[in-house]
Amino acid sequence: MATRPEPGAAGPRLETVAASLGGDVLRAVLLPEPSLPVSGVRVHETGSVQDPARSEIVLAIGTEDVTVLAELLRRLSGVAAAVVAKCRAQDDAELLRAAAGHGCGILVLNDGIDWLQAVALLQGEIARHTDDLGTGPAEGADLVHDLFQLADLAADAIGGPVTVEDPAGWLLAYSSDQAGGDAVRAETLLNRRAPERFSQALAAQGVRQAISRSEAPVVVRGVIEGAADRLAVGLRAGGFALGSMWAVTEGADDRRVAAFARAGQRVAVHLMRRRTEAHRTHHVEMEQLAVLLHGGPTVTGSGDSIDLPDGTHWVAALSIDPSDPSARAVARSRLEHGLALMPRVGGMTVHAGQLSNLWYLVLTMTGARGTTVDTVRDWVRDLLDDGPQGPLPVHAGIGSATDDRAELPRARKEAERALAVARLAPDPGTPLAFEECWARAALIRLLEPTTVADLDTTTPLWRLRRQDAAHSTDYVPTLHAWLEHQGNVRTAAEALHIHANTLRYRLGKIEQTAGIDLADANTRLVLSLQLKATHGM
Repeated sequence: MATRPEPGAAGPRLETVAASLGGDVLRAVLLPEPSLPVSGVRVHETGSVQDPARSEIVLAIGTEDVTVLAELLRRLSGVAAAVVAKCRAQDDAELLRAAAGHGCGILVLNDGIDWLQAVALLQGEIARHTDDLGTGPAEGADLVHDLFQLADLAADAIGGPVTVEDPAGWLLAYSSDQAGGDAVRAETLLNRRAPERFSQALAAQGVRQAISRSEAPVVVRGVIEGAADRLAVGLRAGGFALGSMWAVTEGADDRRVAAFARAGQRVAVHLMRRRTEAHRTHHVEMEQLAVLLHGGPTVTGSGDSIDLPDGTHWVAALSIDPSDPSARAVARSRLEHGLALMPRVGGMTVHAGQLSNLWYLVLTMTGARGTTVDTVRDWVRDLLDDGPQGPLPVHAGIGSATDDRAELPRARKEAERALAVARLAPDPGTPLAFEECWARAALIRLLEPTTVADLDTTTPLWRLRRQDAAHSTDYVPTLHAWLEHQGNVRTAAEALHIHANTLRYRLGKIEQTAGIDLADANTRLVLSLQLKATHGM
């Protein structure tokens, strides 16, 4: 078993890394040695026999049983700085004793954070605090904060032009030196992605898989005709891929290859830090949006809330319709893409985000006088139309306008109530504005399933249903039509396609059978609400 490094060695302290992420991401249950330096992150999967390097934080993916976790702590004694798990570690005395006895900390990851995010967040914090200590992965790393600069450094190291790609093959950055490039590189820069024929050849020959598995740069030759030789290195965080870095080069010596690999490590750190910052920024923006729409004090640590310009504000609530997870994921991707590309009209600003299971838009009109709900509804409708792929499977409701941001929680409730009406339609259609459906929205709230079920036991409508079932008398639809037409016998009879005198006769039989007085306003109101709930609005 490896010897534990002494506190004060290179790397940030364990307690610093844990505290920097905060309780909303990672909670420290027990840190027997909080001053231990942390060198990195490793993923430990169930059944793995590979031990981590010294002073790494170990992510115990798939290890939720506290007995198994306690055994893992014993195994990692003197090596790992801490173990991250998703279980109620704080409630198990045996587990806590194992952690204290073996000097290995226990961190619990929030259920809302997936393991990929955990790796990026932890690696990003370790890299940030390592740079603060002046012990970055390479001399001068703290001075380079631009991915294009890092690509230039990698090009200098290997002696050929460099490109940096994400896991899907999209171009992230490239070096400024174009000497030594080929047609594949030129097309990659032009289209922001490698040519399809080149990517297909890489996949067919297993090149990308080889890059993802290798710790060292991989030589790539003869992929397609006309493509120059290349050197590629995988960019990773723990066991997860962040992308790859490519250099057009031929016959590089071992010294240059090693320098290229070190440059790849610096690029990976940069990508991890960028992902961490993006996650943190998104988290703060969602908190700020929640404050705007639900009211309450500004979120601690988030600075000022979202800066809405002066103007007229509208809130729209959106619900993705498909229940199938894959269909929902596609719809969400299309919605996010549409929000990024949808043009803003008339000085419009848009803040959008998902809170709980709904999407919310805060639309502000800054320069347009006399803006109406029709303008906002048309914009949301165009957003959801999505061109040749057909309309998005998304229902939408829009609240009333307000000039005061303090009124946004009210506008949010109105948007949600309009959305509830919109969702009654079998398929998503034109967004509904609260001001045009407030009555139906109020009825939906009045006629919640529990209320309707209770009405079935407190009104005599059941007697009419039983009579209709036994004798085919149509008393319930007759009463419903009469109430819907506000007691107008003539129009109700026309809707039922019967004579007015027949309707009057049925009304008398209804009163007799159910034991009710239809002249009583309260009776008519309660029965009308109950019939709306059971026969639709």
